[in-house]
Amino acid sequence: MKEMLHSIIEKLSDHPGLFLFARGILEDNFKAIHRTIRAQLPIKPGHRVLDVACGPGAFSVLFDPEGYSGVDINHRYISYAKSHYRGCFQVMDVRNLEFQESSFDEALVFGLLHHLSDEDAEAVISGLSRVLKPGGRVLVIEDIPTESKLNLIGRLLHWVENGHFIRHAEGYRRLLVPHLQLKDEQIFRSGICDYYMASLDIE
Repeated sequence: MKEMLHSIIEKLSDHPGLFLFARGILEDNFKAIHRTIRAQLPIKPGHRVLDVACGPGAFSVLFDPEGYSGVDINHRYISYAKSHYRGCFQVMDVRNLEFQESSFDEALVFGLLHHLSDEDAEAVISGLSRVLKPGGRVLVIEDIPTESKLNLIGRLLHWVENGHFIRHAEGYRRLLVPHLQLKDEQIFRSGICDYYMASLDIE
């Protein structure tokens, strides 16, 4: 049963438009995610924003396209993003960010770290510390274990989803705080999904 559901999710992930549609249904069209990003990373003229593991590029609409860069290792996602959204999109392994030091003012990391081991997650965080300017802001939004026992669909999704490193809030905090200065954090719900949000600065 788990293998069959996991296979369905993997096939959905191979089709960016269908994947966004399905996740949009489960997460109330990402309204809570949008509110959080807009509150923590408001548009600032002239600022350069890096969207790390941007997927199909759906959150690019929340930023000024002139200063937006999205990177993802999935060629199909980047191809979809280029054909549907404005901004700069590149195929890149986010564990090895190919940008010069102090290239960006802000960065968004959404739904990435729960796919990565501690070692790989720390490589991403270290890379962000390098490519963001001093005083730059990093917004991290990550899946946490489903909080409510009544949220059966959320628990089922985490049971079959391919994020093998879903952590509690303290687990993400332990990864982030040695490298970045924590300014704000919260736990919130997006549709059936529970998330940990951390807003951090480059020291």
